[in-house]
Amino acid sequence: MSPRAHHQAGRCWLFVPADSASKLAHAGQSSAYRLILDLEDGVGPLPEHKQAARAGMRAWLGAHPAQAARVFVRINALDSAGVADDVRAAVAAGAAGVVLPKCEGPADVRRLGALLDDAETAAGAPSGRTGIVAIVTETARGVQCLPDFRAPLPRLQGLMWGAEDLCADLQGATNRDPATGRLLAPYRHARDACLIAARACGAQPIDAVYTAFRDEDGLRRECIEHRALGFGHKAAIHPAQVAVIDAAFEPDAQERAWAKHVLKAFEGMAGGVAQLDGRMLDMPHLRRARQILGLNGP
Repeated sequence: MSPRAHHQAGRCWLFVPADSASKLAHAGQSSAYRLILDLEDGVGPLPEHKQAARAGMRAWLGAHPAQAARVFVRINALDSAGVADDVRAAVAAGAAGVVLPKCEGPADVRRLGALLDDAETAAGAPSGRTGIVAIVTETARGVQCLPDFRAPLPRLQGLMWGAEDLCADLQGATNRDPATGRLLAPYRHARDACLIAARACGAQPIDAVYTAFRDEDGLRRECIEHRALGFGHKAAIHPAQVAVIDAAFEPDAQERAWAKHVLKAFEGMAGGVAQLDGRMLDMPHLRRARQILGLNGP
């Protein structure tokens, strides 16, 4: 993806249960940046449920091959019995990538990469074609391993965080303050650690789902807050969330105006310092302005 195209695209990664033909059809009409066809928590736990989800994913991609470029498949955890079947099915169906749940450090990304190597060879697909997004905060151990993401990894395109599985792993009662809806401290820590790890290893930081899918105001507020922290994209669990996420992650008119003024202030400057409205600007301001305008990087 070029930086400019990346900026102009949407910002929403929409989870879709792969065993539901109606939900797949509805999601396929959405403007989501990526569709995550779910073989894990979005479907039943029994082997026959997983098999039905794989079949649904293959059938839908077979009928809609043009969608493959924006499809990632959430496989089951690396220690699950059917993970190799998940990987082979995703690669054979032509998915652009896979989402790895319950990732506990770079070693898990490498293990998945080895499975993808074998699956691509078996399918006659180009080597390295299939990307990886890792969900890295679903276990306490996963959160502790986040500082190990210090350098780029083959295939790794994004790190996503989530609060629901983590709450269960911590044996917590809730991950949000019941009065305000705000994330509680352990989950803010996981969020921030994911953001820092993603930027450190050159991957896209993807914000967690907002499970109250009818609460548009809360979703919008969280998108704005987390974009300000540095997240570039956000996951969703309902098609109605896509438009809210895309709008909230787009720089507003005031931000764009500021960015244009910063670029103009640096025009013709020989050094790395400029002035704007009585304030000194240096290279971090210029870099941020270019990011807002989609001129370099997400």
